[in-house]
Amino acid sequence: MAILRDQRREQTRRRLYEAALEVFRRDEVASCRIDDIAIAAGVSRGSFYFHYPTKEHVLIEHMRETEVQICSAVEALPESAPLTQVLDTVATALAAIWQPDPRLLPDVAAVGLRFAASALTDAESGRLRQTLAERFATAAQRSELSTLLPPAILSDLYLGNTLAGLLAWYGHQQTPLKVVLQSTNILFFGGVQVGASGVPGARRSPELGPQPAPSIKTKAKAKAKAKPAPRSRSARR
Repeated sequence: MAILRDQRREQTRRRLYEAALEVFRRDEVASCRIDDIAIAAGVSRGSFYFHYPTKEHVLIEHMRETEVQICSAVEALPESAPLTQVLDTVATALAAIWQPDPRLLPDVAAVGLRFAASALTDAESGRLRQTLAERFATAAQRSELSTLLPPAILSDLYLGNTLAGLLAWYGHQQTPLKVVLQSTNILFFGGVQVGASGVPGARRSPELGPQPAPSIKTKAKAKAKAKPAPRSRSARR
């Protein structure tokens, strides 16, 4: 009986979850009514609050589901995969999730920021944050990253850049989301990788964009080198 009760409870929770997302998409999160969610799910108003203390908790669950999809894709990569491949995998997974249905993106992003700010310890961090922190740590051990900041902080900065890319795309959806996120990866990784000289950002592979523009001093040297030497008086005669 206890197992049957738990199964029914989980079924009710799932109906509420799916109904809430549909009402959120239709009416927006801030203005939608709990009563409408309960009616759509075929349960009482009290049943909603039994499973979800607030509407924000539905968004947190949605965020967790997207994290599972992204982490599964990353975890399928070998440990030897370079960080560029990891970041491209994240971009591909995010694009597959949000490109077809972007309506809840701003609300889920806002909840994610608040949740990240309140996660004071690694144990409170989300699965995606932990997974990426491990990959960044491995990349640092292989000397792929700058040592200006610990890899855990670089990982958090990457997530912040990715969130900014998602929201920027939301306001300008003419460009495919995958392209925006891959370009965001290029801009981010181009600044934290270690070049051949050991200087952060000194190297630019073909996949990571053009070489940095030469300095004025370098241009002057090149110009002087290319200029032909003046002819001697005897040669002019």
